[in-house]
Amino acid sequence: MIALDPARNIVVQASAGTGKTWLLTSRLLRLLLGGAAPGSVLAITFTRQAAAEMQQRVTHRCLNLALCSATELEAALRELGAPRTDSMRERARGLYEALLSDPYSFRIMTFHAFSQELLQRFPLEAGVPPGFDLCE
Repeated sequence: MIALDPARNIVVQASAGTGKTWLLTSRLLRLLLGGAAPGSVLAITFTRQAAAEMQQRVTHRCLNLALCSATELEAALRELGAPRTDSMRERARGLYEALLSDPYSFRIMTFHAFSQELLQRFPLEAGVPPGFDLCE
């Protein structure tokens, strides 16, 4: 599926329940399987609930890749559109451990959290006082 190729830019517009979260988590998996460092991956979404669900799904799918049978691994790699080579199988099997051991895990956050983090890191450039407090 072309939409799973992390080398392509895509726009997904679809109704609720059509698989957008599956597609996004699959693209994240493809990035990680392709060798992206977990700390270099950032996904931004609209709600905390969506961010938490995506984080949980990616972690759970990585665990499944580590524990599934050889036949199930082949099916998972095929579903992701990933090459089914020995090196990719090894990478898939070790992805869960790599996520757990990386000091900078991949990040999934809301637009608001991302913006707040930028303001906290670069307050002077943004024209806000350092150590500002967020008002709800």
